Amino acid sequence: MEQCNNGSEIYLYADDAKLFSYVICEEDSFRLQKDIDSVIQWMEMRLLRLNTTKCKAMTYGRRPGICTSYSISSDAVEKIESIKDLGVTFDNKLKFDKHINKKIKKAYQTLGIVKRNFIYLTPDSFVTLYKTMIRAHL
Repeated sequence: MEQCNNGSEIYLYADDAKLFSYVICEEDSFRLQKDIDSVIQWMEMRLLRLNTTKCKAMTYGRRPGICTSYSISSDAVEKIESIKDLGVTFDNKLKFDKHINKKIKKAYQTLGIVKRNFIYLTPDSFVTLYKTMIRAHL
């Protein structure tokens, strides 16, 4: 998209878009805000609407970076510490602890259901059920 000409990049997938940039200093933050404004202007010219309540800002890194806040048409963009994207939960430190714990919890829940409801299974049937219902969550 030619509107992101201040150094930001945009990734598009179906009806989702991710606008991102490396922010090392405050000037980088201002450039990212300019690109956000450019995308909004591009959308308005084409009569497209953006649901600003679904827009989120997230900073990745080990140490807290520059404290920045972004806005879309004078609405503040909510800052978050983790987000689920295409089925994977990312946190701001790029650790997948929440994602892994959620998957393990779901697998144990399903295993409990199988153990309670399928008491009289042969070992082969249990292995088949395990592979299709439990391992699919891992």
